Amino acid sequence: MTEQKLYNCLEIPGSFLVPGFSIYVLEIKKEQEKWFYIGMTGDPHYPSARAAFHRISGHLELNRRSTQNQLMIALKKLDIEDAEDFKKITIKMYHYPIAGFKKITDKLLNNETVKQLKPTDEYKSYKTVQKKVLELENALIFRLKDKLLNKTKGLTPKPNEIPYPEIYNSIIKLVNNE
Repeated sequence: MTEQKLYNCLEIPGSFLVPGFSIYVLEIKKEQEKWFYIGMTGDPHYPSARAAFHRISGHLELNRRSTQNQLMIALKKLDIEDAEDFKKITIKMYHYPIAGFKKITDKLLNNETVKQLKPTDEYKSYKTVQKKVLELENALIFRLKDKLLNKTKGLTPKPNEIPYPEIYNSIIKLVNNE
């Protein structure tokens, strides 16, 4: 008779709990199969950037009306959708923090607040970094699209203008198993 394990353990590095810009890679394994998902933190409209752990929890949201559960949708397409299927997978998250995020307001972030913030240097600084992180995400997804669960296909990067090249090269090696 097989002995049942009493517990599982999840260790979360503190950096996963800190709001900020980042690129993350989710590696999903099931037996001999492996898939990847690439994402970013740093909202394109509101000047906020969730913590990496917040993003993975959103990706695993079970509510069908969720707009952040892209990973669950992709897993369902792979016929991984119930408790027995979930027991057969592991998910590893690689987190690449990117400097430059500073909280610029304690106000509720809505369209009116964003309108007030847009002329400020803090908002402009936020958008400068956020756009670079988005460019990196798009370049990675474009380059690796055939190996990813992402529904988007990325955008062709400008030659020799991929931001954060060390992160880009590290993720290319990770996904290509180099």
